[in-house]
Amino acid sequence: MNKDIINPSKKTITYAPTLSSVVSLLPVEEPDVPYLNRSNGIVSITTTPRKGQWAYGKIPRLFLLYAQTLIKEGSPMVDLENRTIHLDETFNSFCKNTGIAANGQREQVTRMLENLGSTVFQVTNWFKDEQGRTVHDAINVLVADRTHICFDRNSDEYKEGSYIRFSELMWGILNENPVPLNREIVMNLGKSSRALDIYQWLARRTYYISKPVLIPWNGLQIQFEASDTPLRRFKERFKKALELVRQNWPELHVEAVDEGLKVYPCRKSLESKQRATKGIPMMKSPTQPTKASVKPNGNPF
Repeated sequence: MNKDIINPSKKTITYAPTLSSVVSLLPVEEPDVPYLNRSNGIVSITTTPRKGQWAYGKIPRLFLLYAQTLIKEGSPMVDLENRTIHLDETFNSFCKNTGIAANGQREQVTRMLENLGSTVFQVTNWFKDEQGRTVHDAINVLVADRTHICFDRNSDEYKEGSYIRFSELMWGILNENPVPLNREIVMNLGKSSRALDIYQWLARRTYYISKPVLIPWNGLQIQFEASDTPLRRFKERFKKALELVRQNWPELHVEAVDEGLKVYPCRKSLESKQRATKGIPMMKSPTQPTKASVKPNGNPF
C-alpha cells in the first residue's frame, strides 16, 4: 500500500456519515442496557452491541468521521473493492489523524474499534404505499465483517497491518451523501461526545432549512438520549453541550426556549470565521466503482 498519503489532519473538511447526523448513534457512556433506540420521528435507529460489548464515547465517533473522510476524499488507505479502511502503521499516527488522545489508550482504542465493528444498527423508516397504508421498512446493518487491529510492533499480527472491512450495507451508507463538517470545529469538540453529536446534527439540519423550525424538547430527547432520562436532566446536558458548539461556530443561530430548540437559517459551519484555512474549495467526491455504491434496500437517506 502506498504510504505517501494525504494526511486528513491537514485538510479543512471532515465528513460525517448521514446515519450519525440524524440521531445520536452511540452512547456517550457505557450503558447497562441491551440496546438503545433513537428516533427523529421519520427514522428510528436501534443500536445493539454484540454480547453487551458497547462502543461508546468519543473514540468510535471520531473514527467514523475519519473513515468517512478517507472514503469521500479517495484516500489510498481505502480499498474500494474490498470495502476496507487500512489504518495508520503506528498508534500515535492513527490518534493524531483521528483526533483521539493517545495517552495510554491503546487498549481502549483497540477495544472500542472492535466493539464498533460488531455493532448492529437496525434502521427503520415509515412511508405510505400507493393505497395509503403505513409501511415499516427495516434493515439490519452490521458495521464490519472483520476488524483486525494491532499496533504492537512486537506482535506477529502487526505484519498484516490494522484494518476494518465494512459490511456491504454499512459501506453503502458510507458512500451516500456524507455531511461536510469544519475540521477545526470537530477537533475542538473532540473531547465532548454530546457536542460532536449535536454539531453533526445541526450541520445537516441548518443545510436544509429556509425558515426557523422549532424542535420540541421531548423530540430532541428521543434523538439524543434514553427516554427514561428525566427531561430536566436531558435539557441541562443538551444546553451545556450546545454551548460548546456555539462557541466554536459563532454564526450558529439557535435559541433554547421553553417549548424546545428553535433553529434558524445561518451561515454554514464550513464558512465559519473559525475555519482554520479559508479559500480552499470542497473536494469533489472521487468516482466510486459500482460495487462500492450499492444502496441498501429501504435506506431512508
